[in-house]
Amino acid sequence: MQQPATRRRLRAVRAACATAARDKLDSPRWRWLLGAIGSVGVTVRHRQPCFVYWRQGAWIHRFHDTTIPHPTCAEPAPYEQFTAEAQDTFLHEYTPREGDVVFDVGAGVGTATILFSRLVGPTGRVIALEAHPATYGWLDRLCHLNALTNVIPIQVAAAERAGELAITDLDEHVSNTVLADGSGVKVPARALDDIAEALGIDRVDLVKMNIEGAEQIAIKGMGNLIRRTRHVCISCHDFLADDGGPESMRTKSVVHDFLVANGFELTTRGDAPDPWTRDYLYGTNPRMDGPATS
Repeated sequence: MQQPATRRRLRAVRAACATAARDKLDSPRWRWLLGAIGSVGVTVRHRQPCFVYWRQGAWIHRFHDTTIPHPTCAEPAPYEQFTAEAQDTFLHEYTPREGDVVFDVGAGVGTATILFSRLVGPTGRVIALEAHPATYGWLDRLCHLNALTNVIPIQVAAAERAGELAITDLDEHVSNTVLADGSGVKVPARALDDIAEALGIDRVDLVKMNIEGAEQIAIKGMGNLIRRTRHVCISCHDFLADDGGPESMRTKSVVHDFLVANGFELTTRGDAPDPWTRDYLYGTNPRMDGPATS
């Protein structure tokens, strides 16, 4: 019988061999074959038909209900799987309805955006903000491939006022932040108040925000919008400071005080197993009771 350490080494070797073979085939000449292998692999792994093909710099994964662009040929999961975490995290207190307006601040590659889009339907709107240009490119492509006509993607960092900020350029896009030493990729910055005014939005049903510590900057630019917002789900990042990260990531008390000052009733998930989930703040504005009328 193989020992656990031996089995782990064998798995690591197999994974390394698979990656090397995939990299070798990832060329114009052999991408048709890699797409066929990816189609079979994803279909078998998720027990759901998936057609994988290369198109304009991305591997396109076409499931029966969703099309996912991705840098590799065998990673994405079907819609119900890749949105499951988004549902649990962002919709813990409120689930958007038909006709709602949602601000997705820190949309990333669109994991939650596509979920919000389908929940609010054709009469609703989703304003999806992503600061990093490369990550925004994946978000924009996801919206295009899935015909998310109710989504307005914007490449911008939420800030106190209009200007420019620098965002880090890490391989793991979910960790990019504007709270660094000023180095990185220069990106446009705008206040959420200004964006809402430019789009003619006078009521928001949900603000979801996950921007790696920059929530303390973003809230300074939404003094008007917050008073017209029904629900919020804001990721705070004290857990990163607790884990040895910079103290600038300690944002929970600042965001908490801002929401309370604006009349929100707050809840948290102190019993959640993950520290990042325990740092989320969920808020409801009782002065904005009732569904959207538009």
